[in-house]
Amino acid sequence: MQLPLAYLDAAAIEEVPVDLWKDVFDVVGWPPSLASKNGSFGHEDILRALEQDTPSDSLLQVLEVLHTLGTEAGRDAIQAAMRDRHVSTSGLPANKGEKEFALRFFIAQRSDASLADVFVRAQIQVQETGDQRRYNEFLGKEARCIRNLDSKKEKLREEILRHCREADLGEHVQVEAFEDEGTYIFRILRSHRTQKPLAVVQGHSARATIEFRPVHGDTMRYDASVGLLRIAARSSSIVEFYRQALGRVLFNDEGFFDGNAVCSLRVLQERGREALENHGVFGVSRVRMTECLWERGDRELFHIRSSDCFRSMEELRLPLGEGALLQAKLKCDVIGKSTRPVTVNIRVPSRIEVSQKAHEFLIEKVLNAVGIRNAAPPAPAMNLWALSPWRHPIDVWRSLFGAETDKLIKERVLLPVQLAAVPHPDHAEAGRVLEAQAVEDGDFYGISQLPEIPSRSLTPTELDGFELMPEGFRIYLRSALGISSGGAVWDNGALLELGFIGVGDNSIYAVYALQQPPAGSANTVRSRAGGAHLAFLLPAPLTEASDLTQVTLETVIPTKRGLIRCALHACGLADLVPAIHIAPDGARLVVDTKLGKLWVDGVEIGGLQPSSQPFRFITLMARHSTPVSHDEIVREISSGRQDEDVMARQAKSAANKAIAGSMTAASRSFDPDSFPAAGTGFYRCILPAFVR
Repeated sequence: MQLPLAYLDAAAIEEVPVDLWKDVFDVVGWPPSLASKNGSFGHEDILRALEQDTPSDSLLQVLEVLHTLGTEAGRDAIQAAMRDRHVSTSGLPANKGEKEFALRFFIAQRSDASLADVFVRAQIQVQETGDQRRYNEFLGKEARCIRNLDSKKEKLREEILRHCREADLGEHVQVEAFEDEGTYIFRILRSHRTQKPLAVVQGHSARATIEFRPVHGDTMRYDASVGLLRIAARSSSIVEFYRQALGRVLFNDEGFFDGNAVCSLRVLQERGREALENHGVFGVSRVRMTECLWERGDRELFHIRSSDCFRSMEELRLPLGEGALLQAKLKCDVIGKSTRPVTVNIRVPSRIEVSQKAHEFLIEKVLNAVGIRNAAPPAPAMNLWALSPWRHPIDVWRSLFGAETDKLIKERVLLPVQLAAVPHPDHAEAGRVLEAQAVEDGDFYGISQLPEIPSRSLTPTELDGFELMPEGFRIYLRSALGISSGGAVWDNGALLELGFIGVGDNSIYAVYALQQPPAGSANTVRSRAGGAHLAFLLPAPLTEASDLTQVTLETVIPTKRGLIRCALHACGLADLVPAIHIAPDGARLVVDTKLGKLWVDGVEIGGLQPSSQPFRFITLMARHSTPVSHDEIVREISSGRQDEDVMARQAKSAANKAIAGSMTAASRSFDPDSFPAAGTGFYRCILPAFVR
């Protein structure tokens, strides 16, 4: 079993005296490689044993205690639980560091029922409120092995030492590296920023400041089989340096580990609760989302906390399909001795925190199965609903509206604004993590909301954006679709009422869904529809069942013909209107056998009776995309036997004459022969055709 990365923290191991480690191993069992050393070993041997030996469940529990209860918060949790259970604290070890205190407490509770009860309560408190050790993952550009590991190790040490000197982190750096079946482990011990706490030195009563540099233990694991780098660092601010340094040292490419995002929460927005319920991972039962961070535009960031976030969002009618989920906390019920769920925090694009490190690999299976981790999905198509509340840079609007963007700016449907937050250019998947704060001379400083992503200066140009004006967009859509009657001024809701579209004897009341339509939307607009058929135009698919008459648009700004065609099918009117209204885009020849009518380029061709030979000739040619023989033409248009070539030529001539006459009357230019010869004895139709 591969040990969770956080457990390989050399600094944490060294904070515990070797004699105490011996006591721990006497209680939980000795690692095989240490048992043979006859009690003579040091911290380096302990680390090597943790890396190489298969840990027992009890040893995993010890390491979990070391990293959760072996902190200031863990010590406070233990003492609080003892007071709550009225257990005397006199038996606790005094004058010990947090990690040594935690392990001695762990040994004591193994033989004391009251302390065991305290132990459980303290673990619960730390798991719910403690600061779990996080790791960040990055995908490389390709899966590649590392050559000359020893020389790379020394070069990495030099890089880290240079960084520590420049960042005032001291000058103590130790790097160990080894390879195990294609997985490379880098273990780093380094000094951190100088601390000068006010303290009382043992044996003295006076207060004094003590100057020292703490030692941080950071660990990195690179899996060469998939090109995945995992970084477990004590300080989040150094993660970005490690990412670049590893790429530079190992592969001479600073951006090597700057590939696809490792974490994506898009699946939770698209599938909701269902994504978590059907993970199929043996050993894990229920998974639920209890906390999430939801970003809408540049000024809205919602923090939702609930026993079931999906239920709460449904009850509050929050449109989860809009915006983007940036962070989620999942509670996973793991089948085993402990009844405590494992908590996992995911922060896109790369951060994962697991409350119980012993279950880290099981949780990874769940995240992989759900599609959150290592999914690296293609970027989703731009979606108007997801862009609510519609304040974005110009490139986002161009991705959505394409060539229409400049028209929308000219018509003041898109108005220029200054954005309040923007993504970091090197970490776009993390959301708008840079909050703009004004500084002198019109410049701005983007304050990062994530410690592993650096803050940076911003120019006014980088904050330039455009905001969509819903009422202006409604007026623009009415003009583009030729709607002149009905409709209503935007009421700050999710719907844009465009008005009436007449199709023959039928009338359709078009309503554009600016956001996902709320329940009861049909009742809201029915009075203004006046008995017309309601059609809700959707620029994105609904994420839940609805009884609305749905017209899913192919483009965010539809064409009139495309809109009418889709609306007629949605309203069940397709069989009640002339075929020209339901013909697909690009159909130049439309034949309606039910009504006995035909059109070319939208012009109705008159003077032909449905039973006439020219009409039947056109219908036959329109049905075939391949050449039609004269013999087949004659069988279709005449029951009597006549000269095949003469009959076919006459039918073709009459058809072309009728078409030319109607096109001339409509002042439309046209190719005089729509059915040219296709070899001897065959004709073909050169017009894309639709026949009903």
